Amino acid sequence: MALEIQSQNVVLNGGSTPFNFSNPVTQFLAGVASFQLSYGSEDHHVEEMSIQLTTNKPSSNQVNVGANAVLQDASGHNIDLSASYVTVTVIAWTGSPTTFVLLSPSFTVQNDSQSSGITLPAANDTYLQAVVGGFYLSYGDTDHHVNLVETSVSASQSGNIGFISATAGMNDASGNKAVNPSTNGSLIATSLSAPGFVIVPYQGQSTNNPTISMGTPISAAVSFLTGFHVQYADSDDHHVQAIGAGPNKTWVDSSNSSSAQTTGVWAWMYDDSDNNQDNSNSYASIVVVGLSA
Repeated sequence: MALEIQSQNVVLNGGSTPFNFSNPVTQFLAGVASFQLSYGSEDHHVEEMSIQLTTNKPSSNQVNVGANAVLQDASGHNIDLSASYVTVTVIAWTGSPTTFVLLSPSFTVQNDSQSSGITLPAANDTYLQAVVGGFYLSYGDTDHHVNLVETSVSASQSGNIGFISATAGMNDASGNKAVNPSTNGSLIATSLSAPGFVIVPYQGQSTNNPTISMGTPISAAVSFLTGFHVQYADSDDHHVQAIGAGPNKTWVDSSNSSSAQTTGVWAWMYDDSDNNQDNSNSYASIVVVGLSA
């Protein structure tokens, strides 16, 4: 029994993408590693932006994942799928089943709320980590400019019961806010002292490829978003042409197997009038999952 990991872009808004594993899957978890939602070559107001993952396991060694991605205003302008993507990471426990590792299903959690209780492997787990599996942000039945967009998840526990807490929000500069915003999250937990994998958090706002110390040699690595915060400068609001966050590739540092590298860890948002995110007030948060070498 062991953890297997994969990450790739998935089919948007119809169908699914297969993740094929070497051994039979007994548990799996799918989450967002990176995304971009774009109108294409133009910018518009926003009524809704959202990502919802769909999963199924059609055979013992295969997990299928699709993503329903929405970016739309109230005037009929919709997401340009050719300019948008969702990178999904799937981690799977394969081989013999175990009660010492939990890869939970996705829970939808309202802003500033927490999930129902999730039974954990133990009262004191070696790792207890929440990851983002999607989000839903909508002004309701109208559209507005955007100043700020954010979502995040975190984990807590009481005894052997775990919880996912979430933030989710979108607002303009005139007091308009998302109605009933929510974030989807899942839990990774293990009571094993040496589970065969390590989890390391990282936060940044840079297009440069960071090197992330994993504390031990690893043979493979993937990442998940745990949150992002992106906003325009000077508290201004604008149209949106594209918005995104997270690194869409993660790998073992070729010069040091105790480190992982990713493409830039950052959050971005821009219109077609050269208004961009304020990097001093924007960031992406991730965790890197590395398989022990």
